[in-house]
Amino acid sequence: MFALAAPLQRRFVAPFLGLPASVYIQIVATLINTMGGIAKLFLPLYFLERYQLPYTSIGLLMGCYGLGCVGGAYAGGALSDRIDTAKLCRLLLLASGVLTIMLALPWPVWAFVPLLILTGLADGGFRPGNMRLVLEPCRSEKRATAQGLYRVAFNLGSSLAGITGGLLAVYGYQWVFVAQGCSSLLACGWMLWAYRRYQLTVPQHQAAANLAPQQGQSPWRDAAFLRFIIGQLLILAVFDQMYGTLGLFLREHYQLGPQWIGYLFTLNGLLVVALQVGIAHRIERWGLIRCSHIGVLATGFSFLLLNAGSGAQWALLAMLVLTIGELLLSPTWAAVAMHHSEGRQRGRYLGVYSAAWSGRTLYAPALGTWAYGHYGGAMLWWLCAVIALLTVAIQHSALRQMLTAK
Repeated sequence: MFALAAPLQRRFVAPFLGLPASVYIQIVATLINTMGGIAKLFLPLYFLERYQLPYTSIGLLMGCYGLGCVGGAYAGGALSDRIDTAKLCRLLLLASGVLTIMLALPWPVWAFVPLLILTGLADGGFRPGNMRLVLEPCRSEKRATAQGLYRVAFNLGSSLAGITGGLLAVYGYQWVFVAQGCSSLLACGWMLWAYRRYQLTVPQHQAAANLAPQQGQSPWRDAAFLRFIIGQLLILAVFDQMYGTLGLFLREHYQLGPQWIGYLFTLNGLLVVALQVGIAHRIERWGLIRCSHIGVLATGFSFLLLNAGSGAQWALLAMLVLTIGELLLSPTWAAVAMHHSEGRQRGRYLGVYSAAWSGRTLYAPALGTWAYGHYGGAMLWWLCAVIALLTVAIQHSALRQMLTAK
């Protein structure tokens, strides 16, 4: 038995050892911050059942959160160049915790507009600083390992959040908001205690504006990169339907309770925890372009499976295929962006890339709920499959150029 345990430890545990202490602190903070609940997942149902809002209004409110996330991603990344990143992340966690708890209060509908924008600013602003604290202290050859550990922690927390969020939603959606807010506050407290306990400091970063200009470094003049981003924006609009219209469809057409949404996201998180590291190690061998296309097609066609039946097994199968797409796209696109930004203004390239991930919340909920309300869920899922085919067509030549350009 011990002879079997040793090889397993070398394979699964040893790669994550030897990272700087500050990396482990951020990994724990990420786990705590994500394990309390998934407030955004239950917001559409909250507005539908408590306020009886039409689908279009629900989409616009979710778009307010997306607007805050996009602005926060840009602002958080820029501020991390100028001030202590750890202090910035603690401040944003504190703001996120307080604002998320405030979502549980019985506000008039109009008051949710500024509240959701501010919540999005705090949530979006935390992500680039948190990722920077995870990756920058590592040697270059260890950064992929740190990123894998970060994704495992994030998705393990999300899987726990699916259970707690689904169970709490049965007693009232406001308890999901309270749970997630408390998790953000606990993560803030953990960072404050841990950095003081181990006497760690974060060096100030040189502002990107002070870097010497280089020719051809702007992402806005890079046609291949912009086509890649356009494709990213298209398929992420499809991916984001798992946070909004998927729940509406399962509730209205499958007659599944809110706890089933939590179960599906728990399945998603557990699969990522179990498979992400192994898949990430093999993506280079499989080919970045091939993995990108398969991930896009899996994302788009996963929702189409919901039209095949009306039982919970079809929802589980759709989530399984959607998770395969996520497992392939996240590390593949990160590798493409890192490769292409080498020798360029990497901060600006990665800023545009990260903002596209957050930016989907600005337009995807509104477009998805509008299409759902006007054409129905079955037609929306067909549209998702068409968008996946369009994304592959747009990105194919762009990916070839990005991966072969010097």
